[in-house]
Amino acid sequence: MSRYNQINIEHFANLVKDLKINLLTQKEFDNAVEELYMAIFRHNTKGEYVIETMPSDKTNWKVYRPTQTKEEALLIIKGGKHE
Repeated sequence: MSRYNQINIEHFANLVKDLKINLLTQKEFDNAVEELYMAIFRHNTKGEYVIETMPSDKTNWKVYRPTQTKEEALLIIKGGKHE
């Protein structure tokens, strides 16, 4: 394991330990863990590479598909809005 991956794993573990489990429902806990995971590792729990979007979106993450064109990826990043 590379030093970079080790640091990311330790950072993820520390953040998960800080979650207040007694204040969250199971679904909220699952969502919080997945958000942390995607923020640190840039993959969702299905192994798909994700890109961060604008905070006003329904979700802060969109799945990146390797078959996308550059223009399609930029549209996802911009929330589907053309310039």
